[in-house]
Amino acid sequence: MPIQGDRERESIRRWTLYLGGLFLEVPAIFRLRDHMERFAASAVVYRLKLAWDLETHCDAVVETLVCNALESAYIRPLAFFGEKTISLAPAMDCPTHVLLAYRALGDYFGSGREHGIRDTISPWRKSSSKAIPSTVATAGHYANSVLAMQDAVDRCFAEAILLNDRGEVADGTGENIFVVKDGKIRTNDSDADVLHGITRATVNELARYLGYDLEIGVLTVDELFAADEIFFTGNAAEVTPLASIDDHVYATEKPVTTSLRAAYLRAVAGEDERHRNWVTFANEAASVLATVTAPRALGRR
Repeated sequence: MPIQGDRERESIRRWTLYLGGLFLEVPAIFRLRDHMERFAASAVVYRLKLAWDLETHCDAVVETLVCNALESAYIRPLAFFGEKTISLAPAMDCPTHVLLAYRALGDYFGSGREHGIRDTISPWRKSSSKAIPSTVATAGHYANSVLAMQDAVDRCFAEAILLNDRGEVADGTGENIFVVKDGKIRTNDSDADVLHGITRATVNELARYLGYDLEIGVLTVDELFAADEIFFTGNAAEVTPLASIDDHVYATEKPVTTSLRAAYLRAVAGEDERHRNWVTFANEAASVLATVTAPRALGRR
């Protein structure tokens, strides 16, 4: 999940918190609760038994952020099986551990985030949901994406589009995909073996709010090449237009993508009052800030 600060984007508001004689720049975490709900739901599928409740996990994310004085970073909560066995049925014997990883990310696609990236259709196919559940956010599922991305980079592309085993468009290596034709927007869903991205859900809601026609269903390769605009959504990608797919080049002007990207950035910054509940400012998380100078054990179930 992304957290935002002014060094990353001028439109982001700065919030200052006074703690123990030090001024800390406090960023905003976007859709924290939604991310942690998906984290918990994904853990259930693999029988990872989380010891703490949702609120405790959310508090831990904010507390770790504040304690490390981070202004802009990518947050990755990880649950994993611990010691005791190398069995492929670890839930029977191994305890569950939770780790929160943070790293500075900056612009994931550089200038391509605004102007568009060069993409390719990967020779690798997306794993079928009948083999690996695509609706689950799990690190191991990205082995498929690693193969596709490495192939794309080897061929001088910035990203790859994977097709599913039926030849339909699935997604990027870490992004959902949207097609724009005649001002109308189309994207696919879990039937295409894709993850229900939180950024995808955000853009779906923003598109409807802005009055765009949005259709969800199967996407074909022919639709990609017939489109006026194509864009990716994802935690790192945010809303990123595609400049080309293989040898097919799209128009420079991308009015729908530009509109949705601007709306998304306003929402992430907490500047969209209609969707203000999507944003958690660390200085508003009273339950964390009250204890930040006295580290505590996470024990509430």
